[in-house]
Amino acid sequence: MNRFLSLSLLLLMGACAQADDVARTVAVSGTGTVTAAPDRASLQLSIVARNAAVRVAQDEAASVTQRVLAVTDKLGIERNRVDTTGASVQPDYQYNRETGEQTLRGYIATRQISIEVHDIENLAQVIEGVVSAGVNQVSPPALYSSKSRDLYREALAAAAEDARKNARTLADSLGLTLGDAVQVDTGSRPLPFANQRGAPMAMMSEADAAATYNPGDLTTSVTINAVFELIAD
Repeated sequence: MNRFLSLSLLLLMGACAQADDVARTVAVSGTGTVTAAPDRASLQLSIVARNAAVRVAQDEAASVTQRVLAVTDKLGIERNRVDTTGASVQPDYQYNRETGEQTLRGYIATRQISIEVHDIENLAQVIEGVVSAGVNQVSPPALYSSKSRDLYREALAAAAEDARKNARTLADSLGLTLGDAVQVDTGSRPLPFANQRGAPMAMMSEADAAATYNPGDLTTSVTINAVFELIAD
């Protein structure tokens, strides 16, 4: 009987000690946001030329491409930041409803051009210049910053501080002291995105284009999950 009582007391004491060893923690999230003006842009252009003769269609597309290169050269954009290698040719058919047949009416020559603009002040002039040169399609520019890594780190630091403040608020409300972070999950790295509208396609002077085209700011937002230790007073 005494041996049984002694064993029970030992087990109870061990359970209490084990319970005391269990760490008190709180899991929180934090968000940090940083805004900055973009200083670079990426443009995607398309040249579409149609003609009954395949060679004439290709020559027309090539001629527009040469004029685009003249525009970028004039604005001081280095050739290694202009890619004009995308090219394709396909037949252009017309469907006849009466006969139910398709008739070959010519060919469509397409050139795809990408331009990296490292001087954001030239963006409006580049867009207006390539449209004047004969480019048919200009996608809205992708704006970014050459300091994207620094922007991410600033947002990351702000997210960590926000998480700590959230954890401290919970600790104070529970009458506990906030300890160190024991686990942090940053998730995947986000890419800065721009708050901007599409590029203006109306023909206007270079001065007017520069005055009316507003690229907007970049916003980098980071959310982290963190676990902090709670210490009883």
